[in-house]
Amino acid sequence: MNGTAEFEPVGTHPDYRRLGLGRAMLLHGCIWRAAAGAGHVTVACLGAPGHPQARRLYYGVGFRELTRDAPLIKATTSG
Repeated sequence: MNGTAEFEPVGTHPDYRRLGLGRAMLLHGCIWRAAAGAGHVTVACLGAPGHPQARRLYYGVGFRELTRDAPLIKATTSG
C-alpha cells in the first residue's frame, strides 16, 4: 500500500447534474480514504481541457493539478 487512494473519473448522469451528487461522492470518498489511512487521494481527469465542468468539480473540493499525463498508444500488428 502506498498511502494513496484514487478516484477514477467521477461522472454524473446528465439528468442528475448540478445537484451536488458528484461533490458529495468525492467528499465522502475523501472521508473514507482518511479512515482507511491513505494520506493522499488522486483523481484522473483525462482530457481535462475538454471537460471544464469536471475540473471545476475537482478544484471545488480541493484537488490541485499534480501532473499532466500524456496518453501513449502503440499500433499492434497481427501475427
